[in-house]
Amino acid sequence: MLNPQSVIADIVRLAKGKKIWLAYSGGVDSHVLLHLLATSNATELAGLEVVHIDHGLQFESTKWAQYCATVCTALKVNFQCLTVNVTDIADLGLEAAARKARYDAIASLVAPEDVVLTAQHQHDQAETLLLQLLRGAGPKGLSAMASESQLNSVTLIRPLLAIAQADIIAYAKQHKLQWIEDPSNVETRWNRNYIRHDLWPLIEQRWPSAAKTLSRSAQHCAEASELMIELAQQDLPVLLTQKNSLSISSLLLLSPARQRNVLRYYIESQRYTLPSTTNLQRIIDEVCLAAANKTPLVSWTGVEVRRYQDDLYLMSPLWRHNPAEITECSGLEPVSLATNNTLTWHVKTGEGLSSKTLSRDLTVHFRCGGEQIVLAGQQQHKSLKHLFQQWQVPTWQRDRIPLIFCEGVLVAVVGYGYANDYVATELEQGFIPTLIKQ
Repeated sequence: MLNPQSVIADIVRLAKGKKIWLAYSGGVDSHVLLHLLATSNATELAGLEVVHIDHGLQFESTKWAQYCATVCTALKVNFQCLTVNVTDIADLGLEAAARKARYDAIASLVAPEDVVLTAQHQHDQAETLLLQLLRGAGPKGLSAMASESQLNSVTLIRPLLAIAQADIIAYAKQHKLQWIEDPSNVETRWNRNYIRHDLWPLIEQRWPSAAKTLSRSAQHCAEASELMIELAQQDLPVLLTQKNSLSISSLLLLSPARQRNVLRYYIESQRYTLPSTTNLQRIIDEVCLAAANKTPLVSWTGVEVRRYQDDLYLMSPLWRHNPAEITECSGLEPVSLATNNTLTWHVKTGEGLSSKTLSRDLTVHFRCGGEQIVLAGQQQHKSLKHLFQQWQVPTWQRDRIPLIFCEGVLVAVVGYGYANDYVATELEQGFIPTLIKQ
């Protein structure tokens, strides 16, 4: 049963004194949650704010927003309506695209220290688990929804997650509530609606407690996911190197399951999109198990994984540039480069190029082959190819490191070294070229 006092107590406990917002669609679930909050005597709910998102996907969406405003006025709670433009439908699907637009809008409204309540219930949890199961998700995906979670900067609390949908509807009828019925909710071309209207009645006919038991399974998966995270947190520090890479030899000492687990954790911790199961295995088979002198690549949307010697690198896709491009330098003015970086100057006594060098005609090139330099403190020319090998610069970076020339002479390899005759003396003001990502 839906126990109002228990739900309110859970909200107060999870909110921890923070400002509370309710994401209110006008449907029965969020309407019941709104009624619970608005009729509660809890002092912690005195500053409740309600936000409604108008996706503009239904002809009557403006009318619905007006109705939600009327309900909030009657219940004497503050109401805000945000209109969003749902994009990326082709890539994400309508439901996911609308959800992204909705949460992006909410994140732009609420403060990071606030909390947002949503009205998903036990039935929603079971549907989510089934959808994730059919997508081939692992324990994290099968955890479905948590009672408290973080989405970007928004803290979400789902106080009805353990409540059966029948109990929510019973509460609504008992209090004679009226709510919005979205006609798109019965369109079974959407996977969730297909499960809800066609598949779920068959499941519930055979297993009446399916929503409760599937929700319990989601909790078990959540615990398993937590244990996997704890294991990855133990494994990752052993693999990390000072080069902001992972040690391949150390990674391969782990069992295959732990290899995949720590890679998933590391990729997600770097805020990259997780790979498919196929691409995750390719990282191990094609990159980690390749010969040490090879430079294999596995990529997916927005991500590239490469190796150099024993190091595994995770990065954004390389910016395309023209290696033959030459850019002129003018004093200490920043220089925009074709590698999507900006070259700036940092002043420091006894380091970098001399002021005399900076007063001459400088140009920025990229490696084309055959470049040589006499490094500071040395007397012999060395080829750039040899130096990059000596410095252990990954091969894909070598053609993208800016080279500064003074009247045709290579005087600086940005980030690595300077020519002997052009470097600042120990007591002289020097100028250090520095790359900043745009």
